[in-house]
Amino acid sequence: MVREPVAEGFYPGDARILKLMLDRLFKDTENTVDRKVIGLIAPHAGYLYSGKTAAKAYAQIEKEYDAVILLGPDHTGMAKTVSISTEPWRTPLGEIEIDKTLAEKIIEKSDIIIKDNDAHTYEHSIEVQLPFLQHQLKNLKIVPIIIPHTDIGLKKLQDIADTISKATEGKKVLFIASSDLTHFGKGYNFVPVEKDELEWIKNTDNTIMQKITELDEIQTLNRTRETTVCGSIPIAILIMIMKNKNIDKGAIIDYATSYDVSKNKDAIVGYGGIVF
Repeated sequence: MVREPVAEGFYPGDARILKLMLDRLFKDTENTVDRKVIGLIAPHAGYLYSGKTAAKAYAQIEKEYDAVILLGPDHTGMAKTVSISTEPWRTPLGEIEIDKTLAEKIIEKSDIIIKDNDAHTYEHSIEVQLPFLQHQLKNLKIVPIIIPHTDIGLKKLQDIADTISKATEGKKVLFIASSDLTHFGKGYNFVPVEKDELEWIKNTDNTIMQKITELDEIQTLNRTRETTVCGSIPIAILIMIMKNKNIDKGAIIDYATSYDVSKNKDAIVGYGGIVF
């Protein structure tokens, strides 16, 4: 079986139009970091809203990795626990191979992470990342991992990060956490302030992004619990993996909000691009 695209509307379903859109998104990007990138946080909204931010982050990566591990939040509620998909994935740009050896190694070494293709069936958070990877990388192989919205606990998060870190020793791997930042407005039932909304959102998201770049998973989780960041647990796991890989800091590449495009204050989402 092949996992077919389900994120209709997030990006064009026609390969030619999608490629043109990606070419346009990457056109004005540049590599601004002076070290090799092994970790990345990118948004998973519609490309019209978050595509520029995602492209600026993906522009920082190298052209080839042994594998890409993607950590995405579960919006559908179908993930019973941390779940790996082991079937190939397809986007309009073609089929993507799973690194089955690495996937099975992670599953084998963990009592938390399981094989569960069904958990990924209708989830968009990982799928939306894939065309960016197809545009940028040669010989793409992935390990998609969905993280449920449950209080897993800090020790188990560390166990997950340690398992993934050990399984990838000796391999050149890109680790990705898929997450949007604050979801503000009546459309999200989150209206903590009633004036200067954009300033509040930007300040809130900037504080969170600073804690992420400082590799402070505890303060990142504490700050994200005060707002509506959807991928806080994948981000925390990514931070722990980065620390295991001796990364000492991250870099904020870009920030934007949906309001930049929609001008709608009833539903504003923040988007951050961060690399390690």
